[in-house]
Amino acid sequence: MLEPIKRVLSFEYDDRPMDDSVYEFHRRWIKWLHDYYLRVEHIGALNECVKAARKERVILISNHSLTIEATLINYLLLQEGAGHVATLVFREAFKVPLVREFFRSCQCLPISVDAGAKALREKHILVFPEGMDFLNGLSDPELMSPFHTGFLRMADQHLKETRRKSITVVPIAHVGIEKMLKFWVIKNDKVMNTLIRPLVKYPFWVVPKLPFFLPSKVVFNWGKPIRLTRDGLSSVFKMKKHAVRFRQKVLDLRKEAQDERERTTWNLSLPFHAFKNFEP
Repeated sequence: MLEPIKRVLSFEYDDRPMDDSVYEFHRRWIKWLHDYYLRVEHIGALNECVKAARKERVILISNHSLTIEATLINYLLLQEGAGHVATLVFREAFKVPLVREFFRSCQCLPISVDAGAKALREKHILVFPEGMDFLNGLSDPELMSPFHTGFLRMADQHLKETRRKSITVVPIAHVGIEKMLKFWVIKNDKVMNTLIRPLVKYPFWVVPKLPFFLPSKVVFNWGKPIRLTRDGLSSVFKMKKHAVRFRQKVLDLRKEAQDERERTTWNLSLPFHAFKNFEP
């Protein structure tokens, strides 16, 4: 009986996704988080994005805030009948106790070009092109690191393997999540090498500040789906140009989302009727 508990609390690597029933069960608690606690608002080309995702597998890209945004994006597409999403995350996360089990239950995958291209055969994928450089945004939410080309290489490999001519990329930006999660970021090499890296090879560690997980109005801005062809991904130079272009698109979407958030009045108290009307 203790063996499953020991396994969950261990630092053993395990990236095996749990089955669909576990993935779909998450919608029960994410509904409350989405509808009531964060009062998420979706603006932009959401209908076009959902339509594209119902038609074919797409690559979703977004700015990054410690993966809470992934649960909200994945929940929305599931609710809209647009299918499952595999979120690509840092490989070492599959060693962290509890975090590992949560990622497995959400069908996350360790990020690599091969993993992304393979996953696209069965579901959509969500990639954070900032990679681990998103850490800069934890200390200054106005920053957005340059985009890596990994998601474009995934698209290219998928098109070559399936002999398809094109694939759709959906850019998404969000604001507000950075207001609800407060952390101290530990980057000191002595601390990391002594306490953290013997267990997991993370470039940094975060410790929650209190109060943690505060209610915060969140706005997602969905950009118009962008079609990429095999020719448009035929060289490193072209991919780098696309990466710059997509970063600017997400920056523009985030600015629009921030303007919308500032126009929205947010009451930090949660009204009783929010719980009364909640239906799992």
